[in-house]
Order: sequence, then structure tokens, then C-alpha cells
Amino acid sequence: MDDNQLQEQLAEHGDNINALKDNQFALVAQVQVLQAALASLLLTHPDREKVAVTFERYMKVAKEAAPTLATRMEGLEAGMLSLMGRHQA
Repeated sequence: MDDNQLQEQLAEHGDNINALKDNQFALVAQVQVLQAALASLLLTHPDREKVAVTFERYMKVAKEAAPTLATRMEGLEAGMLSLMGRHQA
């Protein structure tokens, strides 16, 4: 492989990395908006206890389905449960 091919390949990889970073930022922004919307709804829901029970069931399934993400999910789960009046120790 000559220097020109190597430079082209390096530039292509750089472009791919930048595109992945852009996608990552877009996903983070989307998650933040969804969290804010969900929190807004949960704070005014008439039966937060029932929603909390359902949420915990779904979270259990989600953590079992993606065990490598389970630790990261637990902090977010605790925050949502707190919004629903389920403060955890």
C-alpha cells in the first residue's frame, strides 16, 4: 500500500469516526428530550404507583436483555422511580 492509499484510508476512517460521533451526540440529545418528556408526564400521572410497578417490570426485562448496559440503566432507573415517589436506599 503506497502513501496516497494510506492517506485516503486514514481520511476515510476519520470521516467515519466523525459520523459516529455525530450520531452519538444526536442519540444523547434524543434521550435527554425523551427523559424530560417522560418526567413531565410522570409527575402529573394520577396513578404513579401503578406506572412505577409496570416500569420496574420493563426495566427488569431490559436489564436482563442487555446485561452489559444494566449498571448504566440502574442509575437512570433510580431517578425515574424517584420521580414516581419510589425513593430507594
